[in-house]
Amino acid sequence: MRCFECSRENRPDAKFCSGCGVRLVQLCDDCGAPLSRDARFCGACGSPVEKQGSISPPEAQVGRKLEAERRQLTVMFCDLVGSTALSERLDPEELRDLLVRYQDLCAEVVNRFDGHIAKYMGDGILVYFGYPHAHEDDAHRALRAGLGIVEAFNVPKSHVAPPGMTLSVRIGIATGLVVAGDLGSGERVEEKAIVGETPNVAARLQSLAKPNTVVVSAATRRLVEGLFDFDELGPQKLKGISEPVAVYRLREECATLDRLGGRTDRETTPLVGRDEEISLLLKRWTQAKDGDGQVVLLSGEAGIGKSRIVRGVQNRLEGELRNRVLYFCSPFHRSSAFHPVIDQLERGLRFTKDDDAQRKLDKLEAVLEVLGLPIVEHAPALASLLSLTTSSRYSPPMMS
Repeated sequence: MRCFECSRENRPDAKFCSGCGVRLVQLCDDCGAPLSRDARFCGACGSPVEKQGSISPPEAQVGRKLEAERRQLTVMFCDLVGSTALSERLDPEELRDLLVRYQDLCAEVVNRFDGHIAKYMGDGILVYFGYPHAHEDDAHRALRAGLGIVEAFNVPKSHVAPPGMTLSVRIGIATGLVVAGDLGSGERVEEKAIVGETPNVAARLQSLAKPNTVVVSAATRRLVEGLFDFDELGPQKLKGISEPVAVYRLREECATLDRLGGRTDRETTPLVGRDEEISLLLKRWTQAKDGDGQVVLLSGEAGIGKSRIVRGVQNRLEGELRNRVLYFCSPFHRSSAFHPVIDQLERGLRFTKDDDAQRKLDKLEAVLEVLGLPIVEHAPALASLLSLTTSSRYSPPMMS
């Protein structure tokens, strides 16, 4: 039985989704009427229930009130800069169209990182990361979403702004404990609402941000330490908050990362209790050096320490490793089968976000020349894989 909220497959006898906790209600495939769990035929139309396995769409959950629960949440508040001035310059219909385009652009980026848009407040957008669907890296997702929104507004020909007009956003992100659940009753119920200091801090941080920048709280920064670069803004007095709050401006995602979740030079605590696993890997390494190629699959639950074991082996082989190639998968690139290869090539070629297509082609040609590989033969295919335009330098590659 598939849950309409998170698409998780559940046992046929499940009453609630094991992925998100939503109540599962089976409906008749023919007439849509609710079915009892022991029903053999639909009580409304008489259709057999044997092969039916659907569950209720959201409208069938009307009246179900989410119980309040304590959650660790990362909250983003995004605001369009200068909306009051825009209302004076634009016709109301033009202003509405602009706000719709702005909301659609932000929603596209937020959905890419599986955030939840809780509320549209005119030119403001309130977003949750970690509720109703939690991930182990919600703070990371929130910051990437913030950078993605800013990047979209920095595009010279952004489709949001009318011709001759430049738009920008301010974004605040905070992490903390909240109580989440439905608020109110009857027609006035507010679904998936949160209560706590965190959304207020996110809104106040947004007011501190300069146009097209992201400002985050100290709690959020600690969760993504080593993954992003920040500028320290020092303690700031926020309206409604009694004590000064440490504030940081998000600059960019770090270019040199490893699977431990940070820079490769990041200090880590000593590895304890994994001698048996590391010893096995070192034996396989010895066999590989003797000419007997080895493949090792290291699997386990998230956070169990797989990457730390690999790092521990690398540290012990520091004097022996002459060359290694690292490929990293990412939950943000599930639709791109070649992402690990593309990512490794971009890191190996030392691409930066400031490089234009011509600069990247120059770097590609320089590396091919060092390796002694024919540029005319290899550059077009590799450039195509890296989504670089080559019409000004090479003929189209003969194969995809």
